[in-house]
Amino acid sequence: MLTLPRAALLTILLGLGVATPTAAAAGEPTDQIRADIERVSRTVQAPGAGQAGDREGAEILDRMFDWTRMSEAALGKHWAPRTAAERAEFARLFGRVFRGAYLSRIHLVDASKFQYLGDVNDGDRATVKTIVVTRKGSSIGVEYLTRRDREGRWRVEDVRVERVSLVGNYRTQFDTFITRSSYEALVSKLRDMGK
Repeated sequence: MLTLPRAALLTILLGLGVATPTAAAAGEPTDQIRADIERVSRTVQAPGAGQAGDREGAEILDRMFDWTRMSEAALGKHWAPRTAAERAEFARLFGRVFRGAYLSRIHLVDASKFQYLGDVNDGDRATVKTIVVTRKGSSIGVEYLTRRDREGRWRVEDVRVERVSLVGNYRTQFDTFITRSSYEALVSKLRDMGK
């Protein structure tokens, strides 16, 4: 059975909140990620938001995450043999499953204690460092690995929870699934998960 890796669950459960800046060098990548996360949180948690809030939250996540780059990295060696149409479908399915899980778990975060620790910027790549606090009081380090796109927007390509790569976990799980079954079976599973 295909399940979300532990790092994926933690990221989805914890990767949302309202900014509480701390004393750190926060640059453009941090500012953009913070603004995106705040918008998702406000939109989805607004009174009476319902499905319209979820749709708007999904649109924000589509701008925040680079589903194609994440999908390519998550499929690893299984990406190259895919046709352009297969790649596009996989990225769409991967994004849909991730968005749905992300949006469904916003209530598990203590938004008032979410912290942005700044970013480490290396040209067109940056790591945005955060600490997320659950409603149960657990603090977890979450890093958003971003890349500046052609329009100058910072887009998330991976998320590390306590230094464990979300995309790396997906790659291991997808490789195992494809090896034991097939790429087509994985796509079928992702289609079912997104319903």
